[in-house]
Amino acid sequence: MAASPETGTAIRACAQAVIRAIETHGHDTAQLTAALREPLAALAARPDLCTAGVPRLGNHVANSQYLYYDGDLSILLFELPDGRPIDVHDHGNWESMAIYRGRVKHTVYERRDDGSVPGKADLTVVEDRVLEPGDSVVIAPPADIHGFMALQEGSWGITVASGTYKPERCYFQPEAGTVVSRRPRG
Repeated sequence: MAASPETGTAIRACAQAVIRAIETHGHDTAQLTAALREPLAALAARPDLCTAGVPRLGNHVANSQYLYYDGDLSILLFELPDGRPIDVHDHGNWESMAIYRGRVKHTVYERRDDGSVPGKADLTVVEDRVLEPGDSVVIAPPADIHGFMALQEGSWGITVASGTYKPERCYFQPEAGTVVSRRPRG
């Protein structure tokens, strides 16, 4: 099924709502989370999003598409690998993730140490839950570290990001208390 003109209108409306939310709330995580819930749920309700995007090289996934990009704001659609956890990582900017299809275990962390000891990191769990279609979460400083995993085949997510991702990210192993810096891989 090809994307309909109405889907393009829905993507644009979501982008405009995100821009208004950022202008109104800045990077206040609680306010952004509340302001983005409805536009992301409306976008996630579109049945033809998978045919609406432009392919992009994904950071942690093989199938990723731009739904919207204006140089500062991007809205991405991506397919999660079934049963393979996405490494716990940071971004260098705030990001919102919504579930389009499937179920995803999502954990948000906050770093408790000051990063002064190379290779070491002390993380605490801020939120750990299962996200389902229409659910969304904002990942932003100081709780700007997350990891996730599809719980069923065919799980897709929508990401909204403001700003540019860091080219080198921190990747954490919370149980081991370690961190390394590297470029994301698909």
